[in-house]
Amino acid sequence: MSRSTAILVGVASLLLLTWITVAVRHEPIADDLSERVVRALSARALTGLNVGVEGRDLTISGELPHNATPDAIRSIAADVWGVRAVDVSGLVPAASMVDPENPLHARFDPSRIVRLGGNLANPMDAGTCQRTMARLTSVASISFELGGASPMLESYPLLNDLATVAYQCPQARIVIGGHTAASGDHESGLRLSQARAEAVERFFYLAGIDGRRMQIVAYGDSQPIASNATPEGRAANRRISFEVLPPQ
Repeated sequence: MSRSTAILVGVASLLLLTWITVAVRHEPIADDLSERVVRALSARALTGLNVGVEGRDLTISGELPHNATPDAIRSIAADVWGVRAVDVSGLVPAASMVDPENPLHARFDPSRIVRLGGNLANPMDAGTCQRTMARLTSVASISFELGGASPMLESYPLLNDLATVAYQCPQARIVIGGHTAASGDHESGLRLSQARAEAVERFFYLAGIDGRRMQIVAYGDSQPIASNATPEGRAANRRISFEVLPPQ
């Protein structure tokens, strides 16, 4: 082999090695960037979005949550270290599930509800189930269509997680409580809290939870956990609570 040929082979081998190194490292780097962006969005209760990575550029697509704008999502993602540019043109408005004729009649998208089934090797006790549900609802809340009982599509992941926990404690009873803020007529709030608690019960039933294990309680505005004087307080008071009880 001539000297020039040897040099060419060496250069080609070096380029091949460099390409392999970049290719092998590219996927973990992209995965890390994607995970950090997803965590940043989840910290703002923005879930269910698709994050694509090409180098340091992001493409975010999916249904736009009701509690955010494309600019807000772009800003959150752009603040993550390592991100150069963010394309949010793939975001589309979330479909409304509200029933225009009767907002208190809850509607669902069954294709997004995870159907549970099968025997459990290690079922939870009521206490473990209670603590797990409390942890889930401490970091996210179930959102409903404005003035209605239909859960927003962005809350389906949380509802699926809660239903999974309920399924894993098959002997326990689940008391689902509906709560509203004291910002209107008391009786209207009571009816709304009843309808929303029933909607969660229906979601769980569609997921595979035995209806005989569930009980509905409408609290209305009788059990606030924050001041109704502020928008943040009223938002906290509009909630669904879960009480997990041992079998009778």
